[in-house]
Amino acid sequence: MNEKRLYRRPMRPHWWAHRPYRAYTLRELTGVAVALYGAILLIGLVCLWRGPQSYEDYLRILASPGSIALHVFLLAAMVLHTVTWFQTLPKTMPKLIVGGKAIPQARITALAVLAAVVCSSALVALAMEVAR
Repeated sequence: MNEKRLYRRPMRPHWWAHRPYRAYTLRELTGVAVALYGAILLIGLVCLWRGPQSYEDYLRILASPGSIALHVFLLAAMVLHTVTWFQTLPKTMPKLIVGGKAIPQARITALAVLAAVVCSSALVALAMEVAR
């Protein structure tokens, strides 16, 4: 009669939509947008591999208003994902000490976002140069 009973913390329905978890849930959902955009790029590579007609169809679909709206949404989600990813960076790494002083978390985040913007801009410039 002496059975062990594990404590089970009560969970409200839709716990993920309440205040302390909302930002975390939104950040994790942006990972789905990243995966969706990766799938779109993979489909483009497959269409390119299949031949000119298939690739032209792919480009025509990408030029449709619905696709452009989807890409605007995906861009916003990817920017949010990138910023929140870099906000967690200083929280998960050891403190950086330069000249006997710890570098503030906000500065680490800003430098990481700046590096991402510079690398992305260089990649876009290179792609535009190749496209000419």
